[in-house]
Amino acid sequence: MTFERAPGNFRCPRADQFAVRRWPDGEVVYDDADGSLHALTPVAAEAFAFIRTGHVSDVHALALAMDLAQPEPEELHLLESLLQQFESMGLIECTQR
Repeated sequence: MTFERAPGNFRCPRADQFAVRRWPDGEVVYDDADGSLHALTPVAAEAFAFIRTGHVSDVHALALAMDLAQPEPEELHLLESLLQQFESMGLIECTQR
């Protein structure tokens, strides 16, 4: 997937239904709606925190929030993959493609 085909805007509409527990090596997210449990790496946990709190709504804003002022294509690709993973886990939804 190329950066131009990245998910559009995204949001976390059920942020209040997630219980989050931080650990030194990442984060665990419990989804109260379906009882699922998701383990996130430290980088994924940081990204999810920005999304969950509504501070970012697209991949550009996420890159900036994560101190990637001029991200490399590989970094953008990783963020795109992360957003797709969050969406497939039901943690976020893409509002525009």
